[in-house]
Amino acid sequence: MILFNEWLSVTTIAGLAIMSPGPGFAVVVKNSLTYGREAGIATALGNALGDMTHVALNLLGIGLLITNSPRAFGVIQLTGAIYLFWLGIRGILSKPRVENDFEFVYKKTNRLRAFYDGFLATLSNPKAFIFVFALFSVVVSVETPLYHKLVYGGWIGVLSLCWFTIVAIFFTDNRFVSKFQDYRHWLERGTGLILIAFSISLFLS
Repeated sequence: MILFNEWLSVTTIAGLAIMSPGPGFAVVVKNSLTYGREAGIATALGNALGDMTHVALNLLGIGLLITNSPRAFGVIQLTGAIYLFWLGIRGILSKPRVENDFEFVYKKTNRLRAFYDGFLATLSNPKAFIFVFALFSVVVSVETPLYHKLVYGGWIGVLSLCWFTIVAIFFTDNRFVSKFQDYRHWLERGTGLILIAFSISLFLS
């Protein structure tokens, strides 16, 4: 019963954090609009793997080491800020489509790049790292077996994948695409500006 309550707390808190707007959401939207549904889902998979990597690093004790080392945390923060800024620039440089019946070209390289975008954007986000550290420090008991913590990490990845897959499907739905076809590049530029805003907030924090 105690482990169930712990799992429920992890699910609720992690779920709300994943669903809150952040760099991961912006990257999924941008890649979905730019490359299509498969790339959006690939980005969602990258986000999920990034979240699980945060959990693994914290379980290995690296989370405690980094949070107690301002220099190490600063390196992660700077790296994340630069990467998000680069993704944002790619977004605001988006150009309008000439044809109204524009069709996405699904290329393997695009899906692979989209996966890396999601993974690196999540992995280099220091706020996500600190969130996982706080979650496993406050919500998860030190007496919880390691394999249960590993299950929690995998479950967080599943929650992330499910949510961002839904986001990717929504933003590539034919009804959405047909309605906002002429404004798609503005949405891409908007998500680019959001990513730049996140990067600036990391620079200033």
